[in-house]
Amino acid sequence: MGNYRTAITTQTSGPIDGQTLGVLDVTQTRSMSRKYGAGLSFDQELASDLGVFSRLSWDDGKTETWAFTEIDQSLSVGLSLRGLRWQRPDDNVGLAYVINGLSQDHRDYLAGGGYGFIVGDGTLNYAPEQITELYYRYKFEVGLELTCDLQYVQNPAYNSDRGPVSIVAARLHYEM
Repeated sequence: MGNYRTAITTQTSGPIDGQTLGVLDVTQTRSMSRKYGAGLSFDQELASDLGVFSRLSWDDGKTETWAFTEIDQSLSVGLSLRGLRWQRPDDNVGLAYVINGLSQDHRDYLAGGGYGFIVGDGTLNYAPEQITELYYRYKFEVGLELTCDLQYVQNPAYNSDRGPVSIVAARLHYEM
C-alpha cells in the first residue's frame, strides 16, 4: 500500500493548506505496509420488535485504501423495527445516522490534489461525511426480499463544498 504522508513529502514542495499543489499519486509510494484498525459493534433488543444498534470503527489512515470505501473513522447509531405491529413480522424498517471521517494524512493528501480510489477531485474543503438513512425491507416469500433505501448525505466525499445529496436505492435479494 502507498503511504499518504510519503506521497505528500516526496511529490510537493510546499505545505498543505487547502490549496491544490499538483497531482499527488499515492500509488508511486507503494511498499509492504501494515494497516491497523479496530471495530466495535453493539446490538440491543429494546422490545420484542424494536432494537438499537451502533458501530464504531477506526484505522490508522496512513496508507491508501484498498477495500470497501475511503473511511478512516466511523460511528453509526440506529433503530430497527420488525413489522409485528402491521402484521408483517418478517419485514423490517430502520433509521440510522452515520458520521465518517478521514485521518489527517488522508485529508492532507486529498487537499494537496491526490486522488483515492473513490474520492478526490483535486481540492478538499474537509468536513466529516454525515449520512441519515431510512430503509424498509419487504419479504415477499421464503428467499425473496426487496429493500428500498433513502440516504441523505451531507459533505459527500468529505467535502463541505459538495452536496448535500439524496440517494435512492433498491436491493433485491434471493436465496435458495
